[in-house]
Amino acid sequence: MAGESRKRKVGLLYDERMCKHDTPDGEDHPECPNRIKAIWEMLQRSGLAQRCVVLGGSKAEDKHLELVHTKEHVNLVKGLSTKKKSSRRNKIASRLDSIYLNGGSSEAAYIAAGSVVEVAEKVAEGELDSGFAIVRPPGHHAEEDEAMGFCLFNNVAVAASYLLNQRPDLGIKKILIVDWDVHHGNGTQKMFWKDPRVLVFSVHRHDGGSFYPKGDDGDYDKVGEGPGEGFNINVPWDLEEGRCGDADYLAVWDHILIPVAKEFKPDIILISAGFDAAIGDPLGGCSVTPYGYSVMLEKVCTATDWFVWFCSPDLQYFSQLKEFAQGKIVMALEGGYRLDIVAESSLVCVVGLLEDRPVECSIEEHTMDSTRPLIEAVRKRLSPYWPSLADEIQWKAQPPFPPNLDELLPRLHRERQDALRDMWEKGFVRGKQLALSLCSSFEVALEEKEALQTKVAELQGEASDKLRLQVSLDRYAAEAKEASEQLTQVSSELREAKIDLDFHRELFKKSSEEKKLLEGELQKEASDKLRLRISRDRYAAEVKEAAEQLAKVRSELREVQIDLNLNRKKAKKVK
Repeated sequence: MAGESRKRKVGLLYDERMCKHDTPDGEDHPECPNRIKAIWEMLQRSGLAQRCVVLGGSKAEDKHLELVHTKEHVNLVKGLSTKKKSSRRNKIASRLDSIYLNGGSSEAAYIAAGSVVEVAEKVAEGELDSGFAIVRPPGHHAEEDEAMGFCLFNNVAVAASYLLNQRPDLGIKKILIVDWDVHHGNGTQKMFWKDPRVLVFSVHRHDGGSFYPKGDDGDYDKVGEGPGEGFNINVPWDLEEGRCGDADYLAVWDHILIPVAKEFKPDIILISAGFDAAIGDPLGGCSVTPYGYSVMLEKVCTATDWFVWFCSPDLQYFSQLKEFAQGKIVMALEGGYRLDIVAESSLVCVVGLLEDRPVECSIEEHTMDSTRPLIEAVRKRLSPYWPSLADEIQWKAQPPFPPNLDELLPRLHRERQDALRDMWEKGFVRGKQLALSLCSSFEVALEEKEALQTKVAELQGEASDKLRLQVSLDRYAAEAKEASEQLTQVSSELREAKIDLDFHRELFKKSSEEKKLLEGELQKEASDKLRLRISRDRYAAEVKEAAEQLAKVRSELREVQIDLNLNRKKAKKVK
């Protein structure tokens, strides 16, 4: 990585939809939407976002979430939609540990997990050199079947499992997960507890098991199980005696993480980037500076002596550089609740991903008294699995920060000298960090200046073409105006035609209704006539039959009358 001047392709993923996840009644909470908004605004104001490949979020698929979560847990989070009643969500949240839910929680959780998968996939494919997924809700506490600690899905674990199990064609066979959030990543640890393909490294505040998430899961003797034994590394701080800062973290990097990473040789590195160990964080209680985070990231990128210092006015610095994972690094936001420090820490990390430069400063503060014994205990516990940790550490005193700033200032731009010297003399920590940052960015500024000068020359050569284009544009504008007027006239005629059409449609509708009514009446009348005709025919047949019967009776009566008359004549003769 060092010595290369090519610009690295760094992805930034941000999606406003993740801000929909908020407290149900709008009450204050440390894990709030402003966390990612502050980061994104800082990156935009600084101009870094414009130097990156900006990506929008994408929702995770259920089948990818179920690589590390149970189907029941996935369905539970999916059911937290805006269509559900808030009372049901509140009831679910009350059963969980440190979780709030609202109508936007489900969508935000799906986007957070899917976005980390998207960035990891693009880095693994080589489309990006590295990337930073600015996501929320965070993920490293979420376990297989339970949401907890502000986390709904385990975003980094989903991405790691996706690369290993769903995309074998990418050649990712070993993954290093570095979790520098101040809280132990209990969910990530459990998901890869028996998996030798994933080396999980977590440095966190522990306080003998009393710090969240509490218990002994974060102790250094928890090293994995079965085929995964030795592939889980915990470095637990105990802050009863003080506040751990940059020097403590970097000592852990140099004496534990870097040697093991060299042996493990990961194909990609996923960072659970929580910034709640930062100075001033309301939940963390540690004192890591934004500059400290940039060094931690740089050391993940390169295996370097734990301090790198200026040795001459020519800005030459000693370092032993060797890339890990070919620079394939994916950062995913976890915790961090002091907005300004979270934003600044994210900014310096993005600078590190973009500029691909070695660290140009030392850390002058001293470690806590307990740091060296802790490092030695962790190394001893892990040495059976990692031979590089078996050697005894030769502790060295830290070199002081170079006191002669006047040797550095002449190398910088003249306009920056007074500001840098003033910040140095006043002892502002941020001023010192800015001065060091300017040292590393000055050469980039010169390169950009030369590129701009070349661009200006090209633009001057194109000026005449642009003038001709402007004349053409004016002509086209006049034609467009005329066409617009004609379009307006046509639109007016169309509106009038539409009014006539609507009127005739209404008339047609009324005539159709009247036709249906008339047809109904005619049909009824025809039915009545048919019934009357049938009745008349039936009555006629009956009358005819009755007439025939009457005629028959009359005939019989005539015969009876004839017989009666004969009998009467006979009676008279007898007399």
